[in-house]
Amino acid sequence: MLKRMLIIYNPVAGQRKFQKLMPVAEQILGDAGFDVTLIPTTEEAKSATKIAKQGAKDGFEVIVAAGGDGTVNDVVNGLMQFSAPPIFGVLPVGTTNDFARALQMAKDPIDALNIMAARNTVAVDVGKANNDYFINNAAGGKITEITYEVKESLKNKIGRLAYLFSGISMLPKLAPKKVTVMHDEGVFEGEILLLFGSLTNSVGGMEQLCPPAVFNDGKMDLLLLKKVSPAKLLKLLASIKSGAHLESEDVVYVRTKKVQITCETSLNISYDGVYGGETPYELEVLPEKLQVLADTKRIQHRLHNKTITSKISTFTMVKCSQIWYHSCVRKNSFPIFHSRKSNFVKVRT
Repeated sequence: MLKRMLIIYNPVAGQRKFQKLMPVAEQILGDAGFDVTLIPTTEEAKSATKIAKQGAKDGFEVIVAAGGDGTVNDVVNGLMQFSAPPIFGVLPVGTTNDFARALQMAKDPIDALNIMAARNTVAVDVGKANNDYFINNAAGGKITEITYEVKESLKNKIGRLAYLFSGISMLPKLAPKKVTVMHDEGVFEGEILLLFGSLTNSVGGMEQLCPPAVFNDGKMDLLLLKKVSPAKLLKLLASIKSGAHLESEDVVYVRTKKVQITCETSLNISYDGVYGGETPYELEVLPEKLQVLADTKRIQHRLHNKTITSKISTFTMVKCSQIWYHSCVRKNSFPIFHSRKSNFVKVRT
């Protein structure tokens, strides 16, 4: 029996990458036993959340986010409205794709589709921040505002360079915030430049910011960067690649189930790169709350215990589709294509 899969895609993410991929996506996933429906997000705020919520109500067994981290976060927030949410999948076609990178999803879209077609899943933790959810990280501090202040049009034009240019321009504006941070190991009081509560090792395109983080241990890795000079900040940022920043006396690093943050003035927070409001806020880990399609062999070293489920039956490497796709990439010629299905989910607003 076919499994119903809903793919919610951002039509402008990654220079419209997924729109070029749609025909081959339906072929690979259809041959693997999925009945695929595709729905684009709209310019309406949180449209992917509404589509995901309605898709779960309508009985889709698998719901996939095709886009960047913002699309992933919106879809997760829709799924988390249910006590037993559908299986979640990620097709990384956005600018940074932090969660997909942590999940070690293949960068090549055909390989990523074949990973999903294999139907292997892993249970991952989900973070709750006040009334919202995140699957990768929560971040606070001026420099983290880059993730949601960079214009979508600029990201689509120059990709990850948009974040670099914005970050450089923001350095002179960095100002420490006086905070109180309560966690399982105690309390921190002082001035900080940055705060990360991470469920994975991939944050802002950097895989060594929280290197010990794993998907399913029921804890987040909390990193606080204390007030330092601009020169020392640049030195610390340079040390992230080797993981040496964790040894600095200017970095607080603990593993915790809950975090409470207050600030004398206000501290903005983002969840998976999406603006989430200001302090006060409370972060909490919901253990193994979501089943996610993944290459379980690739990420086994990132798992706390065995939560791998092999769901399957048929998996076909569609060589002809791969040849067709890469041929179209070279020629830059793709047909206009939406879905071979007509039963789109109706979204109630």
